[in-house]
Amino acid sequence: MTVPAAGDQLPFRVAFDHERKELVLMMTFGVEPRQRVTSQLIAGAEAAAVQIALNRHEARMRTHLADAIAEATARFLGVDPQRLEAAVAALSDPTSTVPVGAILSGERAAHHPAPPRPSGL
Repeated sequence: MTVPAAGDQLPFRVAFDHERKELVLMMTFGVEPRQRVTSQLIAGAEAAAVQIALNRHEARMRTHLADAIAEATARFLGVDPQRLEAAVAALSDPTSTVPVGAILSGERAAHHPAPPRPSGL
């Protein structure tokens, strides 16, 4: 049995090895043709709890790091925090065609209008 990642777009999946009675974590790194997949066995509930705690801690630390970088960018580089967040959102949006520099400088609306929306939406 495999537990799909959210939206099945993330580079990992968790499966269950019925013979061994263990969870199998498979992670994909890189892109073709140099892509590689690693797997890790998680032998029981205690090991799973450790993995959950480690991953949640890492996510929390990464969030704090991102917040510190954002604060320093606004404070020391003089970037408007709202424009910075808009640029970050654009980087996370695969459909965004607006250059990040244009968002940060405030040129977005004037020089890079939003693409036309399909009719009926």
